[in-house]
Amino acid sequence: MTTAGMRTGQLFWLGVAVLGLFTGLCSIFALVVTVAEGWQEHAQAQWPETTARVQTCGVDLYTHRPEAYWIDCLVSYSVGAEEVVAKVHSRSTPAPRRVISQHPTTQIEIMERWAEAHPPGTPIAVRYDPVHHKNAVLMATDMPLGGPRTPDNLRLLGVAAGSCALLLAIARITKPSSGGGGATSP
Repeated sequence: MTTAGMRTGQLFWLGVAVLGLFTGLCSIFALVVTVAEGWQEHAQAQWPETTARVQTCGVDLYTHRPEAYWIDCLVSYSVGAEEVVAKVHSRSTPAPRRVISQHPTTQIEIMERWAEAHPPGTPIAVRYDPVHHKNAVLMATDMPLGGPRTPDNLRLLGVAAGSCALLLAIARITKPSSGGGGATSP
């Protein structure tokens, strides 16, 4: 093998190995996020249930990310003698003009239809934090971009871990041999 061929092989191996290690770090990050959100969702599933009444519900500008929208609802419910007003919301979606490859216009239309189907006074099932009564989550996951995130996180974790394993296997197979002596051509 020529020196140029060996150099190309080493660069390929190094690139695949670095990419494999990067996807390994992504897998670790995805695992931490999955465990944290899974634990939070598990805790929320233990919260007491109640029926809330929608005060307002609409698709609003998400203030933490530029030009993104989410369903934002104000609901009220009773906890003992206390009347509690809390917010429940969906995840955000980018504004239609910011995305080319997806169909956020359709997503926003679906969100608007859901919000319109929940006018003021509509009963809605929620779970509330028994310690901090203003923390509430929807029980039904029919809200677009609502509900548990753990299934999506598990898919992402699987893709990252699978990519890491595949790339590291390719790096191991293509690793150039470290010959002790100089290369000689016959």
